[in-house]
Amino acid sequence: MSSLALSAIAMHAVATALALAVSNKHNPIISLQSQHPDRSPAQVLEDISQDCTRYGVDAFDIYGDFGRSTDESFIRRMEAEMANEFGKEDAVFMPSGVMAQSIALLIHASKSGASDSRPKVFACHHSSHLLLHEGDAYRELLHLEPIVVSTEADSEAGRNGFHVPAMSFGNVETALQPHLLESKVTTLILELPHRELGGKLTPWNDIILMSEHCKQHDIRFHCDGARIFEASAGYNKPLKELAAPFDTVYVSMYKGLGAISGAMLLGSEDFCEEARVWLRRFGGNLYTLLPYALSGWSGYQRYWCLTSGDTLSFREKKDKLVHLVASLSANEAIQKVVRFDPAVPDTNMVHGYLHDSAETCRKAIDATVERCGIRILHRVKDLSEGESAYAAGFRTKFEWAIGEGNEGFEAETYLQGWAGFARELLALQSGNAAE
Repeated sequence: MSSLALSAIAMHAVATALALAVSNKHNPIISLQSQHPDRSPAQVLEDISQDCTRYGVDAFDIYGDFGRSTDESFIRRMEAEMANEFGKEDAVFMPSGVMAQSIALLIHASKSGASDSRPKVFACHHSSHLLLHEGDAYRELLHLEPIVVSTEADSEAGRNGFHVPAMSFGNVETALQPHLLESKVTTLILELPHRELGGKLTPWNDIILMSEHCKQHDIRFHCDGARIFEASAGYNKPLKELAAPFDTVYVSMYKGLGAISGAMLLGSEDFCEEARVWLRRFGGNLYTLLPYALSGWSGYQRYWCLTSGDTLSFREKKDKLVHLVASLSANEAIQKVVRFDPAVPDTNMVHGYLHDSAETCRKAIDATVERCGIRILHRVKDLSEGESAYAAGFRTKFEWAIGEGNEGFEAETYLQGWAGFARELLALQSGNAAE
């Protein structure tokens, strides 16, 4: 990207921060953690109104526009264009990722050995969203049980300290082997990247081996691609190549793309036709999905296709985060209080770990805002005793991603903010106020 474009991005970031400070005198001037710019509901809805004109949307979709062609429906046009981008036959827009992945699991379970009387199971990493954040929907709604593929053992063995590695083919092969005879393994789910592990990526060759293993054992291979655009940049591979080993792919429209909500489920034409039936059964084909779908389409155009020209690509965001993490980790004061995982980010997101409690860290964050007008973090959370980082002596963690909301700030600004935070935190540890 040209120096002129980078200067424009920096000016945009500063202008956004100043506007926030003017709108509320209690807001910090500079926020370094916000991936997407803070916008009011009125601003979001105004953007959608403008997007209707920008993309020629002059009619609401009705119940998903299932019977309409791409010439008649903006949703069908969006689905077709994204299916082509991912190299899949079809795609279905859905209001949530939980719904999309549940539907994928249901279809794969129904198609996998219909006459097989063995109990049906699926496999996923121990940090999967399905296990941690969905209220056991796989059991209560889908009547499936998980095979948990854990990578915690590498950490507990001491080889990686608090670092928990991404899921590998060896992990999968070991976890599946005892179940191949006693159960019908319907689906293997791989998250790219692993959100709960700080954006780590499974080695590409391991993905190919997983895909071959699934074919050998009649298992469907599904990608939890909530942040697949970030993964594409991390692997430096186009989406078609990245999606090729998988039978189906789920994509979030609101995470890296900044939509209100929504998800895309991609696969074969037959799979997607059945997914539309299940979407109706789940109550997901709302009378109109326009606000969600159009904000997702706009985010896709802006952040992936780079139609606006004033934001970094996902690859540039990743490169910037790698540089920032290296700079902060090299600072003597900062390295005393924080550790980043992975030490060299695989994508444009990373996790950080702090030795002090979340309450103490928040005090230091607020004190830094008061002293230098920089808020390094908005959200920190206490670690649970069961987490590997807790055993390594850390008590607080945070997630950090580079996006339009913070990509324009110079490395010196990050260094200033984090150095100030380190001073405040070290002062609190010693019981003295920072000078």
